[in-house]
Amino acid sequence: MSPRVLMSGAVVFGLALASGAQATPGPAVRAWLSDLVTRIDAADRAQRGSATARGGGTVLVHVQIGPDGAVQSAEIEQSSGSPKLDQRALRALQGISPTSAPPPALLSGDGIVDLSIPVELGH
Repeated sequence: MSPRVLMSGAVVFGLALASGAQATPGPAVRAWLSDLVTRIDAADRAQRGSATARGGGTVLVHVQIGPDGAVQSAEIEQSSGSPKLDQRALRALQGISPTSAPPPALLSGDGIVDLSIPVELGH
């Protein structure tokens, strides 16, 4: 099984326990994860346009990103309790694809990045 990165906002809280996982991510990893969060937020804002979203919350999303930066899969790991908000989070993640290529330190043995991301969506 590949290591999964757990992140919130622009801060990396830790890496899933797996043999060979880094204890402290390096600057390239932190920069890439920060950029990823920024892109998710921008994709959500672009999709909402001038429409006012009703409510906000946090959706824990499991996403796999290929070495080329393409989102290979995205699924709800923990619902916000609102199906509309959950779908909004998935659309935002799909909206970032392709992103920049991930740093090699994040790639698993099968060549993907496996992330659990709490996507915080505002009003």
